[in-house]
Amino acid sequence: MRKSVCFCLLICMLSVLIGCGGSVPKESTIAVDKKGKITDTIVEEFDKDFYDSEELQGEIESELAEYNKNYATDHITMKKFEVKDGTATLQLVFDGSEYYEDYTETTLFNGTVAEAQAGGYELNGELLDADGAKLSLGDLNGADEAKVLVMETDETVKVEVPGTILAVSAGGNVNVTGKKQAAVADGGLSYIIYK
Repeated sequence: MRKSVCFCLLICMLSVLIGCGGSVPKESTIAVDKKGKITDTIVEEFDKDFYDSEELQGEIESELAEYNKNYATDHITMKKFEVKDGTATLQLVFDGSEYYEDYTETTLFNGTVAEAQAGGYELNGELLDADGAKLSLGDLNGADEAKVLVMETDETVKVEVPGTILAVSAGGNVNVTGKKQAAVADGGLSYIIYK
């Protein structure tokens, strides 16, 4: 499916703002809930007069309506769009990782370890436990019951999962920051295994 025009427009506009210098309050977050819903939150500086927040919101709403008309029920909703005190906050909720992938054309898989392996994701490489020690998938207690979030990003993003993080990919682009949180940076596919 074609890349989301409004999603890309917002990312481009926010990237331009980042390039303009100054302190940019940023806490981009991708959160997964127990039901597999994905909440993507983008918080960026938005203080230039030549950007119209109402027009952008209308374009995003139109884009989501166009996407959702292909289904019997809406699979992507805008939970929040606000520009306040020079900061823009956009929060989109996706019914599942497949809708996130389809809409944004970026990799994001959430499911069991077995489902990930059946989908072609290689989890047999080197992993790091939550404390940074090297291990393999076979070393994990309860790996058969674990879930995995597989994602690719071109920026640093905070990630929240609904369970305790057991291990992450060892490529250096995933940093465990809490029991259920990690920071993921650009660097290919990233894996977060949790239970």
